[in-house]
Order: sequence, then C-alpha cells, then structure tokens
Amino acid sequence: MVKRMKVVSSLLSIILLGSIVTACGDSNNKSASEEKPETPAKAAEEKMKLMVWNFDADKTNVDGFAMNAIREKLGVDLAFYNSTNDPAAIREKLLLQIASGDIPDWWKEVPFADADKFADQGAAAEIPLDLLEKNAPNYMKWMEKNLGPDPMRYVRRPDGKIYSLPVLWTLASSSEVLGYRKDWLSKVGIAKTPETIDEMGEALTKFRNDDPDGNGKKDTYGMTATSATIAAIFSPVFGAYGVYPGATVDIDGKAVRGEVEPGAKEALATLNKWFESGLIDPEFFVNKDTNLDDKVISSKVGAVSRSWWEFIQPEAFFSGKYYVKLRESVPAAEWALSSGPKGPDGSFGITEGNPMLGTGIQFGIQLEKDQEKMAKYLQMFDATSFDLDLFTKIKYGEEGVTYEKNSEGSYVYLPPYDKEEEQAKFGIGPYYHAPASFNDYDFQAPFMTRKDLMPVKEKAAGKGIGKYDFMMPLEKPVYTEFKDALDQMTIKNFIDFITGKRPISEFDAFVTEWKKAGGEQVLAEAQAKLDELSK
Repeated sequence: MVKRMKVVSSLLSIILLGSIVTACGDSNNKSASEEKPETPAKAAEEKMKLMVWNFDADKTNVDGFAMNAIREKLGVDLAFYNSTNDPAAIREKLLLQIASGDIPDWWKEVPFADADKFADQGAAAEIPLDLLEKNAPNYMKWMEKNLGPDPMRYVRRPDGKIYSLPVLWTLASSSEVLGYRKDWLSKVGIAKTPETIDEMGEALTKFRNDDPDGNGKKDTYGMTATSATIAAIFSPVFGAYGVYPGATVDIDGKAVRGEVEPGAKEALATLNKWFESGLIDPEFFVNKDTNLDDKVISSKVGAVSRSWWEFIQPEAFFSGKYYVKLRESVPAAEWALSSGPKGPDGSFGITEGNPMLGTGIQFGIQLEKDQEKMAKYLQMFDATSFDLDLFTKIKYGEEGVTYEKNSEGSYVYLPPYDKEEEQAKFGIGPYYHAPASFNDYDFQAPFMTRKDLMPVKEKAAGKGIGKYDFMMPLEKPVYTEFKDALDQMTIKNFIDFITGKRPISEFDAFVTEWKKAGGEQVLAEAQAKLDELSK
C-alpha cells in the first residue's frame, strides 16, 4: 500500500459478464437424446448487477476465482468499472460523468470539497443509518472500535443526513516515526538511540563529521526531509517543542495550528542552527519522495522521518523499503526507531495523519430510489472486508491449490501461485476493489505479518506517537478557501527561517502575516467545530 492505497475512480467502460442465467430448455426444443414431452420454459431470472472498481486491468480477472467467490456469496452478477491510478484523471472523469448524468453506482475518496458539492447538488445519495446498521454490521463495529460511539458524527450533515461512509486508515494516527541508522550510531560511538533534542543534535553532528559510512569522505548528512507538505518539514523537531505544524489540534479545548505557535519559533531556531552547521541535507527543500528515498537508501543521511513499516522486514508488515533496499548495498545496516526527541519541557511527538484521510464512499443518487441495491452493496463491502472465508478467497484463493497455512498459521502461496502473474490468471490478489479499503489490521494480521515477526511489528508500530488534524473529515468551507495560500506561505517561510534567508527574529511578523491572510478566520472556524464536537 502507498502510505495508503488511493482508490477514487472514474467510469471508463463496463465489462459485461456472460449471458443471464436462463432455463435449461425451451418450449420449442427437445433433448437430442430423449423423446420427452415438452415442458414450459422457466422464467429467466435476472440477477442484480453490482460494480467493482478496477485499477489494474492486467492483474484482475472478471471471471476469476475472487469475483466468482463474491458472486456466490451474495447471489449477484458482477462487472468492473475500469479506471486509472491517476488521481487527477479519476477526478476529472468523475466530474464529467456526474455533470452528464451518467453517475456511477458508487465512488470513494474524492476531495472533501467535491464530496460536499456532490451532496449539495443532488449527485450523491443519502445513506439511511438503519440501512447501514442492518447491512454492514461488522463495518459499524469496526468504526465504533476506532471512533467511539456514533462514528457517523464526522460525516453527518447539518440537516442530520449521511452522504458518505467513512473510510478509515487506522494506521495513519501512529504511522510516522523517526528512524536513525543504528549501525551509524555504533560506528560513531553512540550506544543508545538519542532521547533528547540535545542528544539528537550530537548524533547528527557525528553523522556529518565522523565518516559513519567509512568511505573516508565528508559526504554524509545528519538528517533530510521534504517540503512537500508543512508536516513533512522535520516534524519530530517541532514535536520536541510541543507543536504540530500542518495540523489543527486540540490543546486543552483550544484549536491551534502548530505553525504559528511559540514552540515553532524555538524549533525553527534549532533547525537553523543545525542547517548552518551543515548537519541537514542542504537540498531538503527541493526533495521529492523519490530522491529522498534515494538519499536514505544510498547512505547519504543517517536520520529521516517516515512510516514505521519502511524500516522493518517486509515479512513483518507490508513494505520494508528502507530495510530491504539499504541492505542490498550495506548488509549490516540496521534502524533504530524513535517517537522523536524530547524537548526542554519533555514534549515529543510527530505530526501524524487523521485516520479519516479521505471522504469515504458515496453512492450515486439513483441508489436513493433503489434501497435494495444500496443494501446489497453494503453487504458486499461488509463481507469482502470482514468475512474471513471470503477475504481469504479474494486474497489467497483456494486452500490446497493456491495457498496453504504453515505451522505458524501464516498464509503461504503454493507454486506456481507464488508468482504474481499466476495469481492474476487465477483471479486472486489485492486488486479487487469491493471496496478494499475497510482495513481492520487486527483482523488482517495473519495475512500481513509472519507470526515470528509479530513482536518486531508491534515494537515498531508503538513508536508512532503524536497528534493529528481533527478538522480533516469535517466540513470546513473557510479552511478550504484559504488552505492553499496559507500552506504555501508557511512552507516558504519555514524554508527561509531554516536556511537563514529570513531571520528567526521575524517569526512574530510571519504569524501576523499568516493571520491576516485568512489564518484568523481558519482558527475561528476550527474553534467552532471543536466546541460543537465537545458538546
């Protein structure tokens, strides 16, 4: 998964399945081998057709094992909405479809402003709560487990109606950690993972000056980052001063933005000192994800903030990008994970993600008058996400044929189905979006983590500590209006403060500029929402 899989899609074509099931005979025909009286034809019974999103046409099979398992479970016909993985193209196509009245049965994770617009303009159907509770009970239990009682409060409109099914990415709120090259720490004489901001500074200094890669050159840096978002700019350092830039957080009942809090000034002063000392990658502000990864994997930097699963074995959980790629060139490479350094008053943490990162699933307005079909979709979403037998069939196929469970209880593909191309032919794998986004990681643990590596996963996951933007899933027209301008203003000024282009003494002037540019209204809107949620 990407940090998270992006699956909002557009209707490009519908792959029709085989002919509708009909009676075995016809009143005008006789069996070729028997002379029996003609019998009346049975009335053909047309099955309800549901649509499944397809972003990987070369890896999916409309008549394969997974799709047939769903058909059998629900007693429906199925076809694909074929689409692309390009978010911009997806959105453009969906907007055209809705404008033309050719509205898909369902879609998901469009921008929040679009989801609100679809509800306001009559493109999205209301989702009755009683229909949801009756037909997706496991989904509702999962939502309540993660969001508490009345989880729909985050998507309920002012008129009390619900137009979206929240899609949670429960890992988001604890995904970001600070990783240090543990082998570098040992090489430069540091016996433990840095715990304080001063100890972090000491480690970064040695990473820069003490030749941790052993090549005899001063060509390594302490830490790198990107400036793609506010939160990506050295968030652990800000956490040491008790602030979370890029997020609206609740501090004792007050809605605040970390980028304009006093703690941000202290964090920027520390970062400026480190930058002037050459400890920070001088190209951090032009880094994209790809070249940031290259710098980490090629041993150019010794510390970086990323998702915890990038630093551990892929058999422990999902990706393991930094673990695997780095060891190809440095077999002894190891990572030590941290929740961020503690600051002068003991504060620490990293800006995390709101579990409700997207708008969730919406149904086309036509389903508002077809409650039976909406109910069947809800049953499909529930079963494909939480029914162990069906989930196993979709991902792994048929026991004894395509997979087996080993002595540890892990699921293992059998040859030749350990090859992706053979899985695609059989019609199984992670590419069937029905909806493929209600990810209960406790439920899915046997499918994602080798049993003996569960402690590795749990230890790494436990390092993700911080705060996230509580406003993310809420209707926020004021924030939507000012967001882009405020974000760009903040990113530019943070870069200037860190690199010394703008002196730290002008931080208070930046705060004033930010508030005049719409920040004051944004904070007022956030406070009103927080007060409403607290009632």
